Amino acid sequence: MNTQNRRYLFIDYENLLQVKFKKLEKVASKIFIFVDSTQETVPLALVRQAQSSGKNLRWIVVNNPSGGKLNYHIAFIMGKLHQKLEDDVEFAVVSNDPEFDPLISFINTTGRSCIRVKRKQDENSVYEESSLSYSKPPEFVDEFSMKNFHENGDDDDDGMPVMVEDELITRTAEETVKRLIRSGNRPAEISTLKNYILLHSQEVSLHGNVERIIQKLKDTKDIEIQKGEVIYNF
Repeated sequence: MNTQNRRYLFIDYENLLQVKFKKLEKVASKIFIFVDSTQETVPLALVRQAQSSGKNLRWIVVNNPSGGKLNYHIAFIMGKLHQKLEDDVEFAVVSNDPEFDPLISFINTTGRSCIRVKRKQDENSVYEESSLSYSKPPEFVDEFSMKNFHENGDDDDDGMPVMVEDELITRTAEETVKRLIRSGNRPAEISTLKNYILLHSQEVSLHGNVERIIQKLKDTKDIEIQKGEVIYNF
């Protein structure tokens, strides 16, 4: 994978069970796994593999009473990230569902590379590219070729490029300040401020980064914390 590129990969839990996780790591800077909150057990082997990815993997637990597909939840997070990230971050959705195609085509028209890759129905852990009409990053075609998803020798990876989220944290902190100024709202307690950030920045809160946003606000001297109370300097 070209380390100059950053690629966010979105996949639901059901599709994840059908692929070789280590292969996903080779073609993604960051992986977002969407799982229904009713899912009570996760295979131990999968947990161990996921832990090795550290901050480059995010579990997004969805309250889905209907028990249906998680496509809308995936689309929502993709849209939120699309607003915040630079255009050089590529998106890839792992799904056999063509319902994603209009969204993916639209994202491509905005200047961001986005594709859908699908798993062959007759072979587990093998991918083929979706035959969509939009352009795809050239290197992605090779890396998602079938040979890369077969077991072939040592599965130890050479290290994945680390996706630094500082830009996302910084942007969210700046947007939080602007939103607070516009609304005139000033949560008095740190717990209330955290809830405020959670409400307005769900794609970041799902990553468990609220504490980092608070620290960024402190570093930039926008706020001070004294005995759990927030002092605003704007």
